[in-house]
Amino acid sequence: MVPPAGSSLDLVARVAVIGSGPAGAYAAEALVRLGDATVDVLDRLPTPFGLVRHGVAPDHPKTQSIRAALAEIFQLPGVHFLGNVAVGEDVTLDELRAAYDAVVVAFGAAVDRRMDVPGEDLPGSASATEFVEWYTGHPDIPPQRFELDARTVMVVGAGNVAGDVARMLARTEEELRDTDVPPEVLAAFARSQVRDIHLVARRGPAQARFTTRELRELGELTDADVLVDPADLDLDPVSERAVADLPAARRNLDVLRGWA
Repeated sequence: MVPPAGSSLDLVARVAVIGSGPAGAYAAEALVRLGDATVDVLDRLPTPFGLVRHGVAPDHPKTQSIRAALAEIFQLPGVHFLGNVAVGEDVTLDELRAAYDAVVVAFGAAVDRRMDVPGEDLPGSASATEFVEWYTGHPDIPPQRFELDARTVMVVGAGNVAGDVARMLARTEEELRDTDVPPEVLAAFARSQVRDIHLVARRGPAQARFTTRELRELGELTDADVLVDPADLDLDPVSERAVADLPAARRNLDVLRGWA
């Protein structure tokens, strides 16, 4: 939170929140519920919800419930959403500080983490952030960005985002038809030539960061089989201790062994 010089947060009446994702929304809710404040939530995009809209796989029913919960916050008296406002371009931070009693900065979670490996920027290589934004209809990513004309795709990672990407690539058109996937993107999935999807991770199954529920969903696809090389499930002493100490790691290992 950035208050203007010489101000007291005890006297805050008007607050600007930069970013309309979960952090910004819950900050706005807390401010209006704790005191007599009005909150303007600014976002450079025309629609709110941040990563809940453009970072969560649209084939998950829970996505709708999370959006509904955030939407209720923007209906609270004293909370106003102002879209298409790019801080630093349309308005400066100094201008916001002059106009409001305090400014809350609540954005930045969508920034990529680069691997810094040779070939990362070659054609055919893309970040998970860009791909997820594509299939969620982010306005920065044109619908024609991904043609899905390769037969084999490698997904680097062993967490829920990697699982989301692999699952979306393996979904049939019918499975995606009732989701929030934009029509142009749905058409690209319908034309998809992808037949083999490889999940590749730096470490082993004990260190994977899938939640067990999301991992199991890979085995529930209607037109895809999951294959695991038993050799990839061999545990070194460090991994054995991790599995012994972490119930989630044990559950994930059991799921993976069921596919080996």
